[in-house]
Amino acid sequence: MLSGASLLRAISTPDRVFREGSWSPGHVLGAGYDLRLADDLLVIPTEPGASGYKTVDAGTPPVGEFTLAPGDSALISTIERFSMDFDVAAVIGPKFRWSARGLLILQGTTVHPGYGREKVDGHWRPVGGEGEPLYFVIANVGPGPITMRKGDPIAYLQVIGIEPPQQRTAVSNVGFEFLRDRLFRTGVDGTGQGGLAYFRSVKDLERAVDAESARRDRDWEQLRRQVDAEVAEVKRQVTEAQTTIDRVNNTSNMIVVFGIYLIAVTMLGVVLTTLVNLIGDLPEKLSQDRLVLVTGLVTVYAVSTVVATAVVSFFARSAIRRRS
Repeated sequence: MLSGASLLRAISTPDRVFREGSWSPGHVLGAGYDLRLADDLLVIPTEPGASGYKTVDAGTPPVGEFTLAPGDSALISTIERFSMDFDVAAVIGPKFRWSARGLLILQGTTVHPGYGREKVDGHWRPVGGEGEPLYFVIANVGPGPITMRKGDPIAYLQVIGIEPPQQRTAVSNVGFEFLRDRLFRTGVDGTGQGGLAYFRSVKDLERAVDAESARRDRDWEQLRRQVDAEVAEVKRQVTEAQTTIDRVNNTSNMIVVFGIYLIAVTMLGVVLTTLVNLIGDLPEKLSQDRLVLVTGLVTVYAVSTVVATAVVSFFARSAIRRRS
């Protein structure tokens, strides 16, 4: 494994590890090199949390940063362009700074000798004259959004010196277009549906659960309002029934009191008539006494009538007050 001066010498040699001009000396760290996030050759969500994806390549404006909501996935690439000589290989490891935030990074573990090179006219040269970046498939499996910016360290590269193979062959590479079309199914307009199936399914399931929960909350609120309205209507009907019953009771009480009054007056009238007839049969010499007796009976009758009238009026007023 190369480190220190030998690592820097290997990286600094044009087209031995990186395409000249695509790497930065400031990212040599210990026994390795920090690979940086590019702002092109990306497939990212059209918006955080959206189900659609957009492609960022040479034909579209670069993207300085993007955000992945929980459940989102993306295809990213490195600023560094590889043109591996046949006497070196490399191993790749993810940066824990991203794992600690819930970012899952999927990549190959090895960069083979000859990666990023092609044979042209009998000579091994950088692919397309520019070399080949490394590609990573990432997914946010954490609890919150994750924002990534151009130049962020995304992986750690360690270079290993090896014996050159006797037969040199080009390294098979599926490339950006294959990964884009296979995992994200983008269309001719650069947008599409897809993403890593598992994480997309989890995200869709979460959306379905949230939608069902919201629907149940709305239904529960509607049911609660309906029950409250029905309870209020029952209370109103009970109040009206109680008022009607009170009115009937008050009327009945008045009729009973008035009936008692009539019976009492009738009985007093009968008694008075009987006494007057009895007094009329008394001897003439008792005429003065008879007059006094008749006067007393009339007085008693009058007082009884007045008292009975007062009692009826009292109960009538009480019934009216209770009804109101």
